[in-house]
Amino acid sequence: MTHDRTRKAPTAKTQKASTADDRTPALKISDVARLADVSVSTIRVWEQKGLLQPTYSPTGRRLYKHADVETAVSIKRMRSRKKMPIAQIATSLPAPGNVEPVSGIDGIGRLLREMRTARRLTQREVASAIGLTANQLASIERTSIGLDVPALKRIATFFGVTLNEIMGVDTSRSGQEIVMRDRGVLLPRLGVGVQIERLGSGVDVMDCQRWTLEPGVQSNGAYRHSGEEFIVVTSGTFEITLDDNRVHVLTKGDSIYFNSSTPHSWRSLGPGSAELIWVCVGDSF
Repeated sequence: MTHDRTRKAPTAKTQKASTADDRTPALKISDVARLADVSVSTIRVWEQKGLLQPTYSPTGRRLYKHADVETAVSIKRMRSRKKMPIAQIATSLPAPGNVEPVSGIDGIGRLLREMRTARRLTQREVASAIGLTANQLASIERTSIGLDVPALKRIATFFGVTLNEIMGVDTSRSGQEIVMRDRGVLLPRLGVGVQIERLGSGVDVMDCQRWTLEPGVQSNGAYRHSGEEFIVVTSGTFEITLDDNRVHVLTKGDSIYFNSSTPHSWRSLGPGSAELIWVCVGDSF
């Protein structure tokens, strides 16, 4: 069996498409593969099958958007969990151009790069200190995606800031604040399949957020910080583990309160998405 390894030369149409949205950082195929946790060859196969449609740079390099990562994760889930054939997956995916853009993701990578260069540190030095590879940190600085909560917490501790500061949350305001439904500020994604909507925050008071977690999404490890936390599940099934051994499965209407210094990890059990109201007391998140 022979395989056509010839990369398609960019046409005027694809060249124009690659610059159609200058606000969207361009991702390499290796970025998409890493974030979806599949091989580069798998991404190429999905592209050949028409499931992913990158644009091309003037030099012929594949360019992907953040929405392509979401699509790749969806394909992986349908293949591994639902055992769906490619033809069925193709009819289940949103049409190209109909995928909603990922909001609130542009600033993390830029801020990390600014903090690192301000201290005159190399990517290798910072990556070694926080448990990442230099290539992973370079990808995060360039794309602003690929971080999970434990990694982001290690970065925040290394630079002496809070998670909220890295995510750009304005905690300087205090007093009454009304947020209409679905009108809260979307915070940067802490991994693919995680959406956080800020409902309100204040100096040394509390930070109130609405979390939406796709099935199977998890924290990828435990983390902790000072303060207290309260979570109430409004839909779906949510699992949280405290002290690495106390596992609690919460469904709609269930809640949990705990000290934030307790190591905690979590995951969305499915089959549907989980939605939570998550309140952190203190300014350490």
